[in-house]
Amino acid sequence: MAELKAWAFDLRRIWALGKRWLPATAMIGVVGVGICYLPAFVATEQSPVALSRPPLSVAVTELRTGSVSDFEFTDGLARAVQREYLVFNEGGRVAFLKTNPDGGPLREGDAVKDGELLAELDRTMDDATAKAARAQLESARSRLASAKREWERHQRLVADRAVSRSEAEAQKAAYEQALNDVRAAEAGLDQVAANLGDIQIRAPFDGVVSFVNIREGQYVPGDGFDVSSEKDAARIAPISVINPTAFEIIVELPVSSGERVHVGQAAFVLDETTLTALQQEGYADGSQESLTDVLSEARVGSVSPAVDPSGRSIRTRVVTDQPIDGLRDGTYVTVWIEVDRREDVVVAPVEGVMERSDEFFAYIFDPDSSTVEKREIEVGLFGFEGVEVTSGLRAGEMIVTQGRHRLSDGIQVRTAETRMESR
Repeated sequence: MAELKAWAFDLRRIWALGKRWLPATAMIGVVGVGICYLPAFVATEQSPVALSRPPLSVAVTELRTGSVSDFEFTDGLARAVQREYLVFNEGGRVAFLKTNPDGGPLREGDAVKDGELLAELDRTMDDATAKAARAQLESARSRLASAKREWERHQRLVADRAVSRSEAEAQKAAYEQALNDVRAAEAGLDQVAANLGDIQIRAPFDGVVSFVNIREGQYVPGDGFDVSSEKDAARIAPISVINPTAFEIIVELPVSSGERVHVGQAAFVLDETTLTALQQEGYADGSQESLTDVLSEARVGSVSPAVDPSGRSIRTRVVTDQPIDGLRDGTYVTVWIEVDRREDVVVAPVEGVMERSDEFFAYIFDPDSSTVEKREIEVGLFGFEGVEVTSGLRAGEMIVTQGRHRLSDGIQVRTAETRMESR
């Protein structure tokens, strides 16, 4: 085997290598290369050095049985599964924009409820009920603005001990009541205009506002919202809403990789925020055992049955079933897809496996004689958990993980035992 291809690694080793040789802006490349070409971190045998006194110091780890997984590694674009670009069906002046909890107009990040009125264009309503509803809303908004100013003033006075805390609390209650009055007035206007769907925008589902491109008093054209191009839709649609609890990551896999991927397979996601934090703060020894500690769980949702003729790739969608901190709509993320898994196998740490002339071997420590034995081995999968050893090693034996470059068969050593955690 001229080159060993593996799909998992210990991130502390990757980080240390990248920090030494590459600038911070290149660290994502180091992560990708580390995943795709693990041979860089599987040691090759070097000529042994002469035996010296005292004995060489090595670190050893007890071999265990466990599971090992094989992964396909890629990156892709994260998109909210539910996303709507909301438009008016007619043109006109924006007469209403939902009030947010701060008393201001609707903004990005505001939560909305399914069916809630978000915006409405102006239309002359001759009946007295409609006019009264609008007047009541304007009056409620005026009272809200006044109540908010008074509450903020009393907060400052409390800090200066010019008024009592109970007086400030009373003003806060007045502000909250004024806000409730605005909500009630908006609901009243909503009821009056229930049949004005062409000039209204309502929330299509429970979600969060991602873009707002209108304001009260602005004139919008009746035919100015072509959202067929997703690239332009977020910029021109009056309001965009997403559901931030479920995302899909669209990836393009080479044909050879895509043929190994199937619906339902486990996947893992590393978002940009976490990756940036790792680059800026480093990956402190002992803080986390491996990359699995910072990955978020996902699964393969769909695999295209066709090959893209332009890119010779297979489109795959990886979906999340729960919110992921740091994952935002429209960001690129790194994805690992579990394409194979072996259970109850002997697992060796990557640091203990060496390669020379397409053959693999390891040094095994004998605690009775304090010597090491060079052992030829056969390997299977390389995963986050370590290396699958198919023959040559047994669970319970002690494998050398540090100081192995200077060893030769039968040499005497002194050890510092480390522990390999089960996963």
